[in-house]
Amino acid sequence: MESTIARDNVKHLFLMSSFRGSSVAEVVLQRAAVILNKRLAKLKLSYITTAGNLHPKAERSWIDDGRQILLDYGIDLYEYDIADKTSAAVQQELAGKDIIFVQGGNTFYLLEQMQKCGFAEILRQCLSQDTIYFGESAGAIVAGRNIAASRYLSTDKSIQLEDYHGLGLVDFILKPHWNRDRKREQYLNTLRDNLEEIFSIKQPIICLNDNQLVYVEGEKFQILEG
Repeated sequence: MESTIARDNVKHLFLMSSFRGSSVAEVVLQRAAVILNKRLAKLKLSYITTAGNLHPKAERSWIDDGRQILLDYGIDLYEYDIADKTSAAVQQELAGKDIIFVQGGNTFYLLEQMQKCGFAEILRQCLSQDTIYFGESAGAIVAGRNIAASRYLSTDKSIQLEDYHGLGLVDFILKPHWNRDRKREQYLNTLRDNLEEIFSIKQPIICLNDNQLVYVEGEKFQILEG
């Protein structure tokens, strides 16, 4: 599937359901290395774990596993939490990085912290300087222009925001983890409970399995298999 989007200063985005999905890490890292014309061991990556803050540290396996995958590939990894940071501090941390990887967790908490530090504008500046964006799960969802509709697709209702404007990088909504059997009943209940709201959503919705991702290049996007 391939379509087009019209966004300024967007060059290369990898929006994933799961970095741990079958061959997903290999696909995105090898492509990133080619795009940047650098060996993997030369890549500097900011690993933003903020979305996992509301989860117990012992229950953040996707963050721990993702970190280890990156280290196994020899990536120069800088782990960072944007929560309660100033815009200046975040801008300084992200400067000079080849890749900004925003991990998954609580989507609405992540967006709240991004809004507080002006993350969207900082990221746009980085993208205009050839930085690549990786987003997993929540980190992929927040790439949208407005993610208010994600409230009706999410099983997490713990945080309500006054402003649901996302990073403004894409005009579609992502629904990750679509093939996870253990979430099947949760998804069915969510659909039943919010059927009218879901049918009223105007934005395109892309449901991703854990071995799939959306790759955005310039004004085009396509769905890739890991």
